[in-house]
Amino acid sequence: MNRPASLLQQPLWTALALVVLSAGPLALAAGLSRRVPDDDRLGVIVTGLALTALTLVVLAVAIVGTTRDRRVWRDLDTAGVRALGRVTSAERVWCGEDDRCTRVRMLVTVPGRPPFTTSHLLPDERVVDVGTSIPVDVHPTRNIFRLVDDPS
Repeated sequence: MNRPASLLQQPLWTALALVVLSAGPLALAAGLSRRVPDDDRLGVIVTGLALTALTLVVLAVAIVGTTRDRRVWRDLDTAGVRALGRVTSAERVWCGEDDRCTRVRMLVTVPGRPPFTTSHLLPDERVVDVGTSIPVDVHPTRNIFRLVDDPS
């Protein structure tokens, strides 16, 4: 698992989400400010209220999820255990339209936990030999782990 991207690393999706989420409040404002004909005002106000409520729910879920994700990664940073994963297989795969990556499957052994297998995509077409050890950060009690960015 990789660290989640921050808001500013996805500007296109952020802009699109802001446009979609602002539709409800804008419709509600248009209905209340009498910018729509009288025959349509009630429908615009009800639609604006419904979309505004949906917007608030979506924002609440996004904020709670982001807060939880950041807490989980912070827990891994503070309580994580450094372990070594032994590569059991490595193959080159497509990870985009024009990009190739290396998919690595590993067996990770952590003291106090049963061994588990994991799969990661490494950028570029790295040559990784079977049996090579790769450092992995593992949470001691939760099923959270990530490859170490800088093994030093």
